[in-house]
Amino acid sequence: MRGIRSRSSRWLVVAVFIVIVGLVAALVYLARDSASETEAGLRPVTLFMSYVPSVQFAPVYVAHQRGYFADEGIDVIFEHSLNEADGIDRLAVNDLSFGLASGEQVLLARASGRPLVYVFEWYERFPVGIAAPVDLGITRPEDLAGRVVGIPGLYGASYIGLRALLDAAGLTEADLGELRAIGFTAPENICERQIDAAVIYIVNEPIAIEDQCTPVDVIEVSDYASLVANGLLTNEQTIRDDPALVAGMVRALRRGLEDTLADPDAAFTISVENYVTDLQPEQYDTQRQVLLNSLELWRSDALGVTDPAAWEQTQQVLIDAGLMAGPLDDLSAAYDLRFAQEAAAD
Repeated sequence: MRGIRSRSSRWLVVAVFIVIVGLVAALVYLARDSASETEAGLRPVTLFMSYVPSVQFAPVYVAHQRGYFADEGIDVIFEHSLNEADGIDRLAVNDLSFGLASGEQVLLARASGRPLVYVFEWYERFPVGIAAPVDLGITRPEDLAGRVVGIPGLYGASYIGLRALLDAAGLTEADLGELRAIGFTAPENICERQIDAAVIYIVNEPIAIEDQCTPVDVIEVSDYASLVANGLLTNEQTIRDDPALVAGMVRALRRGLEDTLADPDAAFTISVENYVTDLQPEQYDTQRQVLLNSLELWRSDALGVTDPAAWEQTQQVLIDAGLMAGPLDDLSAAYDLRFAQEAAAD
């Protein structure tokens, strides 16, 4: 028995020694890895993006692939999600510092005491519209009277865009034949003639409808109303505590947007080879057109600089829709022009 215990003791010592060596090696590895991150000087920053990976995010992908975020000392981490509300909530409490979302989300958040701030205008034109089969002759907002209109839901940019179009025509929801929540199934509902028209995102859904069944007329919200569309959001704490980080994010995004507008073919290749990797080659032509359609919504004589008048109109649409009780005490606090203006001057 003594021999057995002696051998067991020796094996125990050996085992402990091996564990210690392993721990030391792991610590050395971690220290070395940490040192390399320190030498790189990059700060991890999560960017919330309220949609699945798509060529519609090409400017962000270009900025990442070409090192524009790294030039600002930022190791950007993309977080794609269909749950936009979650991203807005986390931005509001500074669990996230940055996100891409539409301007009405900033106003709705601030109306409930959540201090979001819009710092870079990505979309110059609002990306929402109405699509209807050409044989129905729905080409103006007035033509929606008495029609069955499908919409993803009574929320978000789709609903705000519809309300703006109805206001432009002097109509209300009661003037429609029916306003039906259909989720994101506009092509199926139009092709099956379950609805007369659908509230859609104009860069991709008209293409899908025409591919599946019929040509469509598209009424673009931006032809009738100036609303604040998608841009880079942050919060008051991040601006107060780290304005240099905000400026760096804005500069990187602007450079990516400039490159994409200048060379959409290169931007498309970067996107599909590195970020939207689930696309099949037979989908490339359609998705290339989606990107080209998007460019027309991004072009601006003053990239990134939002228009205060658009904030006034967006706020009024929200009030008229019953989504805000009244105007904000300080509407200008919802957006900060200085970062985009400084980036333009660089």
